[in-house]
Amino acid sequence: MILRAAIVFLLVLNLGVAAWWGAGGNIPPRVPAAKPPAGTPTLRLASERNADAPRVPAGPQAPAVAPAVPEPAPSAAEPNKPIASCLRFGPFADEAARTAAAAALSAAGIDATARDTAARSGRGWKVHLPPFATREEAVAMGERIKAAGIRDWYVMNGGADANSIALGRYGGEEAARRREAELRAKGIPAQAEALGSTPAQAWLDARLPANADRASIASIAPSKPIECAAAR
Repeated sequence: MILRAAIVFLLVLNLGVAAWWGAGGNIPPRVPAAKPPAGTPTLRLASERNADAPRVPAGPQAPAVAPAVPEPAPSAAEPNKPIASCLRFGPFADEAARTAAAAALSAAGIDATARDTAARSGRGWKVHLPPFATREEAVAMGERIKAAGIRDWYVMNGGADANSIALGRYGGEEAARRREAELRAKGIPAQAEALGSTPAQAWLDARLPANADRASIASIAPSKPIECAAAR
């Protein structure tokens, strides 16, 4: 009898526990989250933002076109212009020779302008012996000069003065002439000569047209090219 009562009690207890568990048991009721104040930004997932964005139907995209760069207009080819040149004729030995050259240039259709350069004084004086035919002759004369007791001499090696004998340089004519006389007294045919001096010279400046006959012009007188600004 007691056993049957215990079994019934346990059965009723299990039914009560099952009913309580089905009713929610001891889980506290959900409390709704408090709403934030108006104007407060809320966090949203990227998927939610993409879902809310309006969908634009995809259409064919126009290819990107680079802006056109205007090409420079071709410049018209300029015709070749004839270039004049200028020459200086001379120097002439005298005024008569220059006058004859000016007349020949005028006959060729070329106007020439007379130009004169003044004489320039030298940069000193030298005493020397003119060039010998061979270096052996110059050396032999040098031995003669040495035997005469003269130490200041030198055989030139190159240039226009090759095989000449230098016997000294002087700042003025008087000293050079004195040295010349001293050497001549010892039987040495020395010569005193001014350095760098040039006499007055006569020239003709002319501007030649591009179609000038240069071959015939060159036969009139020696010439050299100059800047046309100097031929005025």
